[in-house]
Formats: sequence, C-alpha cells, structure tokens
Amino acid sequence: MDTLFISENYLKTYTPIGALVQWTEIEPTALIVQQSWIQDILGTNFYNYLKGKYAAQTLNANEIILMNFIKPALAYRVADKTLPFIQYQIKNKGAQVQRGDYSDSVDLETLRYLREELSGSAEFHEKRLIEYLKKNENLFPEYKNNNNEYMKPAKNGDNRYDSGLQFY
Repeated sequence: MDTLFISENYLKTYTPIGALVQWTEIEPTALIVQQSWIQDILGTNFYNYLKGKYAAQTLNANEIILMNFIKPALAYRVADKTLPFIQYQIKNKGAQVQRGDYSDSVDLETLRYLREELSGSAEFHEKRLIEYLKKNENLFPEYKNNNNEYMKPAKNGDNRYDSGLQFY
C-alpha cells in the first residue's frame, strides 16, 4: 500500500469515526483522498517529495509543522468521503445497507447532514493548510518551484475534485 500521511489511530482519535470501524473499509478511500485532495493542494512535485520524506521519517522541522496542517485536512476529508460507504457497501449481490444487531441505520437526510458537517471541517483545515503554505512558501522550495506539469498546487483554495455533487 502507498504511504499515507495519517494512521488508523490518528483518524479515529481526531474525527468522529468510531474505534470499531474496520480500517480495511477506510484505507482505500484514505489513499484516494490523499492522492486527489492533498496532492491537489500541494502539487505533484511537493506531494511526492513529502511522501518520500514521510515514509523515510526524514522530515525536517518545517515539514513536521506542515504535517500538523495536512493531517487534520486529510482526516476530515477522509471521514467525509468514507461515511456513506461505511453504511452502504457494494457486495456480490449489489449495494447493501449494513445493519448491526443493536443499531439502526440513519436516514439519507441525516447522512447528508453528517457529510455537510464533515465537509465543513475538512474545508476549514484545507483553507488553513493553503494559507499556511502561501505565507511560508519560502520554507518549502519544492512547493514554491513546483515545475511538474501533472498537478500544480491549488494556491487559491479551489479544489478541482469537488464537483459539488452530494450523496443523497
């Protein structure tokens, strides 16, 4: 599996995702969110640079501080994007609703509300991350001089992966 900037423990400690939710149900979405949302903010060049240093545990002091902005943004966006798929899963018989012995699934209106709340928290942390990078880009040459043609940093706060569609 690819290097993730957050762990299962981080996600379950700092978001409303409960301790009993299986990491195997979250991890694929976490990777996609990191590759799309976080890479979009950082740009491909800086994203790959940080991912390599994070995996090797060789982040410098400025990069460690930066991770304190990246991790909550990533965690809340993962919670937002994972929420529908914890309740609804695709099985060999098609889409299925998960039901426990002592719990009831929420209705779609409640699910929509929860996603809006999580998305709002994610947007807050993403904006903080972008503002921090803009104010401190001189500390991160790989961000400032991102010459990769694949994805340039989203310095204006707009995310190309937010279509505005909501799960209803």
